[in-house]
Amino acid sequence: MNLLKSKLIQDWLNSENIKSLNTNNTKRILFLEPRGVEVNIFSFAMKYPLIGPLRMTTILRQNGYNAIMYHENLAKKDVPIILLKSADILILTLLTMTCKRGYEIAKYYKTLRPDGKVIIGGIHPSLNPDEASQYCDQLVIGEGEEIIIDLIEGKFKDKIIKANMIEDLTKLPIPNLNFVYNNRRIKIAPILTSLGCPFNCSFCCVTIMFGRRYRRFSIEQIIESIKLYNRKRLFFIDDNFCADRKRTFNLLKEIRKLKKKYLWIAQVRADLGKDEELVKEMALAGCRRVFIGFESINQDSLNEISKNATIEMYKNSIEVFHKYGIAIHGMFILGFDNDKKDVLKNTLNFITKNHIESCQFLIITPFKGTRFYEEIEENRFITKDTNLYDGNHVIIKPKNMSSLDLYQGMIWLYEKFYSWYNIFRQLFYDIKTFRLQKIHSIGYRIRKMLNNFFRSIGFKIIIIKLKLKNKKYKKYLSNI
Repeated sequence: MNLLKSKLIQDWLNSENIKSLNTNNTKRILFLEPRGVEVNIFSFAMKYPLIGPLRMTTILRQNGYNAIMYHENLAKKDVPIILLKSADILILTLLTMTCKRGYEIAKYYKTLRPDGKVIIGGIHPSLNPDEASQYCDQLVIGEGEEIIIDLIEGKFKDKIIKANMIEDLTKLPIPNLNFVYNNRRIKIAPILTSLGCPFNCSFCCVTIMFGRRYRRFSIEQIIESIKLYNRKRLFFIDDNFCADRKRTFNLLKEIRKLKKKYLWIAQVRADLGKDEELVKEMALAGCRRVFIGFESINQDSLNEISKNATIEMYKNSIEVFHKYGIAIHGMFILGFDNDKKDVLKNTLNFITKNHIESCQFLIITPFKGTRFYEEIEENRFITKDTNLYDGNHVIIKPKNMSSLDLYQGMIWLYEKFYSWYNIFRQLFYDIKTFRLQKIHSIGYRIRKMLNNFFRSIGFKIIIIKLKLKNKKYKKYLSNI
């Protein structure tokens, strides 16, 4: 899409085109999410903006402010100079692996607009405020939705602002995808139904940022979001979609009442498989795939990170999801202190034996602020280059294998799992079990089978790109 042909951009540049604009607030506000790693299994399959800044953009627009959102990966190009020059206020939302890019943009923006204002927020700045505050006029720690208007109006004078956790999510508006440049590339609508996670895995940032208390959006808001986005495919991006059983049942019943039939994905814990009644209801409501953070098939490693799970539970849960025709995207972390080299083959054996349809293998990454980070000795860090904090690089020296072994082990797992042999092996298994999934129509089962097949081919291409991209990195590890 040509940037200047976009009506969203045209209206933002020409404020008088926006009829709802408050004439007292004509400043142009640009929410910017810097590009991250393109060579990544997750980003290949899922392209959507972070919900927090999108909701803040929506809040400002609803209150008469001239705000838009630009997502570099979604736009498929770096933020154009004309947008930076035109922005009176630049708001950057940063993750660890995008923070360096964000800091570069902030510095460049100030050369273009010395009179402009830079505000930074997001998970990484919230956990590293002293670092991030060097690159902005103001920094927000935590959830910014309730303070965004006062922030824009200059009512906060401190450089670092601590936002309170939002108590009542039902007061927040539905994020409007139309305020994101190039939103036509968002094929799967991201929907957030809750915040917070009651669990406390040692390596995870979620509870630090959003707390352990489970906070909910109303079912009415969620259904309205589904209707507003007008996309057949949905992704419920909650960290734990089914944490509240009764509410989940009620939501699924409302989804089934909708005239349009939806296909959707959700992130869940493996122990959901213990609740066969709920899994069946998910399948009837259109759940095609679940993302499960298995983390490890090494029980010692699961205990190490306080996962509160067992390998036997994993096996039983996989069987239940498959019984109702729900595919699984398994997420595994390699390099825990209890992991030895045999964890690689054991992981592959577990995945193939249990016919998990797609997988993501990540190397353990210690994010500042987590318990895992605090427990790591300083001399174990190979690098603190945040550009490498993407799960595809070795950040700390593993205890029971070399850094090179760990990296090559991750690549080996990807290559073996997404080999032609295993892709066709899974396809033949899907054909073999085709008649068993009677809960779904024949057409649905055929489409699901083909989706699994072509999805795996797409992932295979990503792995080839990952290997080519990291040739020099592999040499670097061999010299450590």
